[in-house]
Amino acid sequence: MWSVFINRHSPEHPFRFEDLISLQDGVLEQLRPVRGCALLFAELPSTITLGARQLHSGSPRVDAIRSREVSVVSGERGGNETWHGPGQWVGFVLAPLLEFTGDSKGVRRAVHLILESVLPVAKLYLPESRIEEGSRLGIWSDAGKLCSVGIKVRDGYTSSGFALNCIPHPDAFAGLDPCGIEGARPDFLFRDLGDGVRRALEFEKIPELLLESFRNARA
Repeated sequence: MWSVFINRHSPEHPFRFEDLISLQDGVLEQLRPVRGCALLFAELPSTITLGARQLHSGSPRVDAIRSREVSVVSGERGGNETWHGPGQWVGFVLAPLLEFTGDSKGVRRAVHLILESVLPVAKLYLPESRIEEGSRLGIWSDAGKLCSVGIKVRDGYTSSGFALNCIPHPDAFAGLDPCGIEGARPDFLFRDLGDGVRRALEFEKIPELLLESFRNARA
């Protein structure tokens, strides 16, 4: 069984990346004694999170973003810097690695199980959606990257997870190239849905669709 937490940032009810990390830490404390699983979904304000590569080596792109007063924080995961913000669902996957993958050292399998769980939802809107490997690890459409993934294992539990682009936003990605690949572009599930009301309604459905897909996941 997966416990589910959904939070959406607004001026009246702020919910920032730091709040998501704090929630994750609290939920993990509750899950460990019972070997439970949880999905944390959040729509965040515009934020750049740093992966391990930038934390250790720095990035000229991130320095340029800082100069524009965009919030830049540690992502507590591997990989490159990425953007989170309006129109995107961030999903943190908290699960015992052994039970989730069948392997107490199955970090790579956990990453692929996450992508395999997100893929059916992406295909509902963009049938050409596919998982790519290597330096392009994630879910891509013909037009660009739809979903990034990056996890960390803490005391036998997966933490962090994925980010699924749904609705295009003017601040999206702040000029960053997905996967750090020059010329690559992000894409969005609802770019062809038309009016804003329909996009908003579909956006609200995504956590429920993802939950069902994770429930059906197999190691």
